[in-house]
Amino acid sequence: MAEKITILTPEHVEVTYELAGIGSRFIAILIDTLLQLAFYVALIAAILAAMPVSAASRYLAFLPTWILAVGTLLFFTIYWGYFLYFEVRNNGQTPGKKVAGIRVIRDTGHPLDFRGALLRNVIRTVDSFPGFYAIGVIAIFFSPQYRRLGDYAAGTLVVKTGSKQPEAPVMPVQAETPAFALPDSALGRLHTISGNEYRAIRHLLDRRRDLEPQVSDSFARRLVDTLARKLDLDPQGIPDPFAFLEALSRKWEHRMIH
Repeated sequence: MAEKITILTPEHVEVTYELAGIGSRFIAILIDTLLQLAFYVALIAAILAAMPVSAASRYLAFLPTWILAVGTLLFFTIYWGYFLYFEVRNNGQTPGKKVAGIRVIRDTGHPLDFRGALLRNVIRTVDSFPGFYAIGVIAIFFSPQYRRLGDYAAGTLVVKTGSKQPEAPVMPVQAETPAFALPDSALGRLHTISGNEYRAIRHLLDRRRDLEPQVSDSFARRLVDTLARKLDLDPQGIPDPFAFLEALSRKWEHRMIH
């Protein structure tokens, strides 16, 4: 079975991820389950503590039924809400996944979205049958990409973050790109940049927030390697590919207008 997977993104960039196996996923789900149990106990204790003593005495005879009803409601709320909330908010990572060094991504290489998180966690109920994710473990064992049924339904993968992977989404801080000044020699060769190449630049810059950081970085570096040479520039002398592409895009647009 493969331990790594190479994804060809819609942007035609190949990105290799190390897949998360049963061991790391077991650690993650164990931690998340313990945290969920802690939430259950804390919420029920808080409800009982907030109830007046007289009310508690009055409902003492109905306590088993009451606890069963509240416990069932809390179970379903926390069971689905816990994973959905953390995976959407924390770039595919629950607290357990963060400790285990893994996260969920879409099988296109893009970050996990709400729809994917919802689907994989609805199917979690099936994966958990008949006890402690037995079906899910079997599915992972026989899947070349270590997928459980929820991953197949949602089109997701669970990958290792690695020591250099960001622990939280970094796209929002990418909005400000340092300015880059194209030298006069490069400006004189803007005619060598085709319309298709300009559209590729704009496609990347416009969708940067929607891409995994390593996908957008790889795509940007490939564009810089190609376009810098057409402008008689050394690609290795361009430290920030996005700053270069922003400047090139603006200059190309200005040239076409004027």
